[in-house]
Amino acid sequence: MSSQEDGSLKRKEFQKRTDEDIDSFLSKKDFQKGTASSTTSSTTTSKKPAGTSEDIPPPPPPKEPAPVDHEEAVRLARNSRAEREAYHDVAILRKKAHAYGHKAAKFFRKHKSAEAAAHKCVAKAVAFREKATARREKAKDFLEKAKGYEAELSEAAKGTTELSPESLRTKMASMERKAAREEEIARKNESKAASQTEKAAKYRSRAAKYLEQSKLNEIDSQRFSKRADNLEKAGP
Repeated sequence: MSSQEDGSLKRKEFQKRTDEDIDSFLSKKDFQKGTASSTTSSTTTSKKPAGTSEDIPPPPPPKEPAPVDHEEAVRLARNSRAEREAYHDVAILRKKAHAYGHKAAKFFRKHKSAEAAAHKCVAKAVAFREKATARREKAKDFLEKAKGYEAELSEAAKGTTELSPESLRTKMASMERKAAREEEIARKNESKAASQTEKAAKYRSRAAKYLEQSKLNEIDSQRFSKRADNLEKAGP
């Protein structure tokens, strides 16, 4: 065998060993890569945190809304409205009762005031009549004195007394004038008494009218109060 053939054989053998070594090396590297990747994936999977989306349980399915009872809702709404209307009606009735009660009290106060004025007028009339009576008593006294002077005048005319007829006539005229004055004052007092009596009658008429108005308003007030009480007892 020549040197050239030996050299070519050596090269072939070297090439063959070199190719086998490269194949074995590549096969080992692929196996290590596969092992490393599987190890890495398993490690990654084992090291996932507990709060990830895979560990959270799925949300429960949405519940279907409960069926609405429209008839019950309508009934409650009607009851509520009826109750509010009842309260409103009671408040209106109470307000009317209070207004009529206030009017009744006002007319009763006017009635009492008119009665007091009538009593006052009656008292004045009585006082004026008493004054008139006293003046008439004085007038009677003056007239009696005038009659006494008249008797003396008849005696003076006969000459049985020392008094002159002129002086007696002057005294008679003076007594008659005083009696007439007292009578005039008595008539004035009687006129004032009559005027006060008339005023008392007017005040009494007003008092009766005010009392009637007070009673009517009091009846209306009681009527509205009774209606409000009955409505509250009946309920909505």
